[in-house]
Amino acid sequence: MDIIIAKQRSISIVASFAVFMLTLLLTVSGKMDAINISLTDSIFLIRNPALTLILKVTSEISKWFVYVPIALFLTAVPKLRWKYGIPSAVTLAISASLNTILKLCIAIPRPDTHRLIAETGFGFPSGHAMNGTAFIGICTFLFIQHSTKKRSQKITAAVSAIVFILAVGFSRVYLGVHNPTDVISGYAMGLFLCLCAHTTLIFGCQRKYENGSEKIRTSLSRRTFPWRR
Repeated sequence: MDIIIAKQRSISIVASFAVFMLTLLLTVSGKMDAINISLTDSIFLIRNPALTLILKVTSEISKWFVYVPIALFLTAVPKLRWKYGIPSAVTLAISASLNTILKLCIAIPRPDTHRLIAETGFGFPSGHAMNGTAFIGICTFLFIQHSTKKRSQKITAAVSAIVFILAVGFSRVYLGVHNPTDVISGYAMGLFLCLCAHTTLIFGCQRKYENGSEKIRTSLSRRTFPWRR
């Protein structure tokens, strides 16, 4: 991995984790209560039947177990297994498991008024935002890396992923089952996992390539200079 890109990626990883921790500390201290209420009330003002239906569907199709068949399909296809399937499946599994652990450990309740759908459990961080960012994020990174060289397709994939992830987070606040800080923390932790997963893959592929190149150079050297055996 290029040194400059590696530094940028490291900064992004640290920044995403820092955002999560800062959001957590501010939420636990109660300093975000007024902001949560203000933002939520503003969002509630735009509620209407058509938008409610759209965002209910958005919320339903972005549950973590909806992503499972996609990950299983990518894993089942031999040509896609190692490029997409295994990385996306592992990232999703880690994200879903970690989200459950964080919710139980942090134990911040969901908002309990003006809900449009029923939800149970704790609210911080948002599982929809976290799992969506981690899974859709890693899939988008891998698509850009392996499947296309066209700049327009890369931009389209990135923008589509961002719009969907933002819509998912917005839907959770709109439907009254999360505070904005729940969603922000979910985004931050999901991005953290996504970046860690993709960076690990890039580093692993680079090491594999370098080891393979070294073996080839060693083999050629031995054939050319037998006394170096």
